[in-house]
Amino acid sequence: MDANMSTISSRAKIGENFQCGKFVIIEDDVEIGDDVSVGNYVRIMPNTTIGNNVEIMDYVKLMPGTVIGNDCTLDDYVNTSGYVEIGNNVRIKRCSMIGQATRIEDDVWIGSHITTTRVKFPSAVTEEQENEEWIELKKGCLVGSHALVLAGTTVGEQAIVAAGAIVTKDCDPRGVYIGCPAKLVRYRG
Repeated sequence: MDANMSTISSRAKIGENFQCGKFVIIEDDVEIGDDVSVGNYVRIMPNTTIGNNVEIMDYVKLMPGTVIGNDCTLDDYVNTSGYVEIGNNVRIKRCSMIGQATRIEDDVWIGSHITTTRVKFPSAVTEEQENEEWIELKKGCLVGSHALVLAGTTVGEQAIVAAGAIVTKDCDPRGVYIGCPAKLVRYRG
């Protein structure tokens, strides 16, 4: 165990210029690129891949199967539920929960306290078997703080989802969506 009380598996592949905070756990079969900084109290679970020039702040948990591209920042308390694909130049603000089966393309900005979820109806509400429905956040879109993006929806390229909106249907490229459920109010310039 390191002096900073971190545990890094011998089966993890770590690139150059890696910086690690205190109480970090990096498990088997994790691949981390060059120039990556990991804060304190971070857990990176098996089969996770992190690109180059990535900053992961404190109290982040990355579940198995998470893939993060290059030039990304994950703020404090960001969690992924696994099988999450994050492109390049993505910023995810603090306390966000990126649920299973979410694809985030390049140049996406995600506000604080947002949630993506692959479950539309909990089993207590319906007897139907839930199929895994991917959520897609397309290139250059913005998702405001406290927004909720439900399973099977796509937020189009350069679309904006306002703070507090609930996305229940696909959002058009360059569209601006507000409300619960989110409704198109206009298109960007």
